[in-house]
Amino acid sequence: MVTAKRGYLHVLLVYQLPSFSSEHLDSSSIQSLSLIGNVHRRRWRWNPFDSELEMVQVSPTVWQVSLPVMGIQPPEVTGCYSIRFVVNHSPQNQLKFNVFESDIGEDLQWPLEQTKDGSGLHNINFKSKVSQVITFEVDTKDMRLKLTPSAGVDAVEVVTTFSSYQLNGFVWDSLNMFEKFDPRIKGRDFERKSDILWTIDVPLLKNGGIDFRADGVYQFLISANQEEDFGFSALNDGKGSLVQGTGFGSSHGTSFHSGCTVRVYEDAVYRFSLINPMSPSPTVSIEYLDKKQASGKSPELLNERTSYQLLGSIFDQNQFDPTDPAREMHPVAGTSNLGMVTHVKAGFHVVNIGISAELFLDTMGLGCWLDHETSQPQKSLQCTTWHGKPHELNICFELDKDSTLEFIFDPSTDRLTIDVVEGDAFLKAVDSINSLSLVGSFDSPMSAWEPTSVLNIMNPLGPGRFERILELEAGKTYNYKYVANSSPWALVYADYELDCKGYDFAGANPSSSDPSLSDLNLFGQLTSHGNPPALEFTPTHSGCYRFYADLIVGGYSVMPF
Repeated sequence: MVTAKRGYLHVLLVYQLPSFSSEHLDSSSIQSLSLIGNVHRRRWRWNPFDSELEMVQVSPTVWQVSLPVMGIQPPEVTGCYSIRFVVNHSPQNQLKFNVFESDIGEDLQWPLEQTKDGSGLHNINFKSKVSQVITFEVDTKDMRLKLTPSAGVDAVEVVTTFSSYQLNGFVWDSLNMFEKFDPRIKGRDFERKSDILWTIDVPLLKNGGIDFRADGVYQFLISANQEEDFGFSALNDGKGSLVQGTGFGSSHGTSFHSGCTVRVYEDAVYRFSLINPMSPSPTVSIEYLDKKQASGKSPELLNERTSYQLLGSIFDQNQFDPTDPAREMHPVAGTSNLGMVTHVKAGFHVVNIGISAELFLDTMGLGCWLDHETSQPQKSLQCTTWHGKPHELNICFELDKDSTLEFIFDPSTDRLTIDVVEGDAFLKAVDSINSLSLVGSFDSPMSAWEPTSVLNIMNPLGPGRFERILELEAGKTYNYKYVANSSPWALVYADYELDCKGYDFAGANPSSSDPSLSDLNLFGQLTSHGNPPALEFTPTHSGCYRFYADLIVGGYSVMPF
C-alpha cells in the first residue's frame, strides 16, 4: 500500500475518491449509468464506484459518452477493448451481452441484459482498427447499446468468438511476476481437443505457488485471444464455474467472483481442462495428468464462499491475515448476516472482507467507498464492498475515541455496516486522499520510517499526483513506501507486481534508449492492498532523484532529476 503524509504550510490538493448510490438491482429507477472497461485510461477503469466513469443522461432513457480509443499499433497496442455497464454504481447490477442469443447488426448495436453475478453473459468486446473517437449510447428502455465510431462502422470489428485461450498466473513457477500474467508469452496456450474441450498440462509443486507462501496454492486466470480483458475468472460457487469478461484486468466486482484458485498436495504434472468456453456455462477442472502415479491428495479448487473474515488495521496482530481464526465473522441470530464485535482504538483505519479464509480469493472492500449523507461524524456507517484488483483502496474511516464497534456483513448484497455500540465515540467516512508521504530509510531532511512526520510530505502537483526530490548516494539501497493522509501505516501504497511489463501511467513502456532513464530502477503500478512489502531503489550515481506517484492511474517512478 502507499501512504501519504501531511506537511508543508501550503494548501494541499485534494483528490476526491468516487462515491456511489446504495441502490441494488433496481432497474426501475436508474440514477446513474457507468461505462466501465479498458476504453478508459484510468487506474480505476473497472471500478463500479468511480464517478469519472459515469455516462451523461441525454434523455429520460438514453445515456451517452464519447471517448477516444487507440487503433492497432504493433507490437503492443492491439486496439482491442472490453466494456460493460453498471447501474447506480452497484456491482450487483450490471448490464452485459448475451453472445449466444443476440444478433449484432451492421450498425453496431448490442442488446443488453441485467446480471447479478455475471454468469451466462459476456462483456461487449470489439477492436478499433484506427485511432478515433467512439460515441457509446445506451437506451435503457430498449436495453440496447449503440456504438458510433468517428471513422465509420467499418473501422470497428465486433468480437463475439475466441480463437485461442491462455493460462496465466502463479502456475508458472519459474517465471517472474510480469511474465506470469502476460497472455502473449509462448507456451501457455490451451490445446483444442474438441468443440467443447481445451487442455494444457503444467507441472505444479506442493511447495510452489506465490513465493511468500510456497504452500501449493496457485491462483490463475484464463485469457482469450491473448487479451487479458477478454478472459475468464472464477465464479465462487464451488463448481469450477467461470465468468467471461473478468480477466486479470477486468475485475468483476462482487463476492461471487475472484481469480481461479487451486491447491495441490503433490509434485506432479496437472491437466487444466477448459470446458465449453463458448457456452453460457463454461467451467475449468484440474487433475493429475497420470492418476496412476498420484499417491497424494487430489488437487482442490478453492473457489467457494464458505466463510468470511474481517480484516484491517483495527486489529493489533495479523491485521490482513484471513487464516487467523480470530478474524472469522460469525452468524448474526435471526438473519443471514455475519458479524463481529471488537474494541477499536481511536484513529484512522482501513478494513476489508476476506472470503473462505483464503488469501488468494483476494479480499473484498477493495476500491469501495462508504455511504454517507454528510461529512459530519456519525454513529453508523455503511458501505458496499467490491471485489477488485489489489491496487484498489480498502474501506477507510476515522474513529475519534477508543470504542467498541460492531461490523455486520450481508453476503447477499456485499454490504458492510459499522456501528458504535458502546461509548460516545463517532465514526467519520474517509473518502479523499489529501496528502501523500514518502516514508522509508532516507537520511535528513527526511524522518526515517515515520509515517506521521511532516518532514516526509510530498509536493502535490495536481489531483492525485505527488512528487519529492531527494539527494541519494550511489550504491546505497533505499527502502520505502508511500503513505496517504499521514496515516500510521494504515493507508499504504507499494508496488503492484502483476501490472504486466512495467507499463508507465500512460500505458507505454519507458524507452531504454533514453539516457535520462539510464538510472531508472522502478517504474510500475501501486497497490494499496493490506500492507505490502517496501519498495527498493539503488541508484548507480549520486545525485538528485525524483520520486513520483500518480494515484489516479496508479503509477509511480524514480528517475534522475
